[in-house]
Amino acid sequence: MGNFSVIQSIKSILAFLDALITPNTPLTAIDKKIIDLGMPARSGVSAQRVATNIINRKSEAGIPAVPSEQDLRMERIRVECMLEELQKYAKVEVVIPRNSISVTVYTFTPAGATPIGFGVNDIEYVGIAKGAGFIR
Repeated sequence: MGNFSVIQSIKSILAFLDALITPNTPLTAIDKKIIDLGMPARSGVSAQRVATNIINRKSEAGIPAVPSEQDLRMERIRVECMLEELQKYAKVEVVIPRNSISVTVYTFTPAGATPIGFGVNDIEYVGIAKGAGFIR
């Protein structure tokens, strides 16, 4: 009976530590309008910009503000490798959920536009849509 309580205590401690390391906080939703407006203004990722930001932030961490030439080159290489990995191997899949597209078909009469039909996508569409988004 004593071994069981020790194992339970260890499991509790491990679960607590795991929750500290990887908190289960859901991502906040991004409004579709923000994505649509923000995407054309974005320049894309830049290894030079990321490396510069890392080097500049080192002074905040107490690392000497004047980096060596080797440090500058190494930061650039690190960032280029990370971005290259994302650009070559990351996958973004767009899924249009069932019933998310609704269509109204109109006919034009002397009285004006008159709806004559309605429809929705009754299956999901995967891989045939083009879209925009943010890497999170």
